[in-house]
Amino acid sequence: MTNNHKPELRQAFGRFATGIAVITTLDTQGAPYGLTINSFVSVSMDPPLISWNVIRGSTAHQIISQQGRFVVNILAHDQKQVAQQMTGPIEHRFDGMACSVSDDGLPLIDGALAAFECDTHALIEAGDHDIILGRVSRFTHHEGPPLVYWKGRYASATPDA
Repeated sequence: MTNNHKPELRQAFGRFATGIAVITTLDTQGAPYGLTINSFVSVSMDPPLISWNVIRGSTAHQIISQQGRFVVNILAHDQKQVAQQMTGPIEHRFDGMACSVSDDGLPLIDGALAAFECDTHALIEAGDHDIILGRVSRFTHHEGPPLVYWKGRYASATPDA
């Protein structure tokens, strides 16, 4: 496949609706760090493993590689602003953000539908990304509609009647 096909491939990938999550952790100075993802997947129940993808060489990759612990916060339908803020300038991602702190000192996004506290289990090279495998140590969840991403836009999911 040539580079000429990348925009078309991105459009084809966009036909698959995905949930939106924010990965939170602490940087090397102990400051909160977060990023928005749409590549979260449950992998295994025993042991409890999840995965998500990060661009190799990015700031996020560097921080996650060094930290070894992170939280996956699954966003609710009304948290579009949280998703957008976590893609902005790093120094402003937590400005005014409603957060609490896990027992291990990691940031938790208030109002998220679920939060999975994880230890990094493995980083697996996959093209220009690494697949991050996380082993779930703790989790919380509650009911509500999720924020999703479809055809290059944020959307809401509604259950079938």
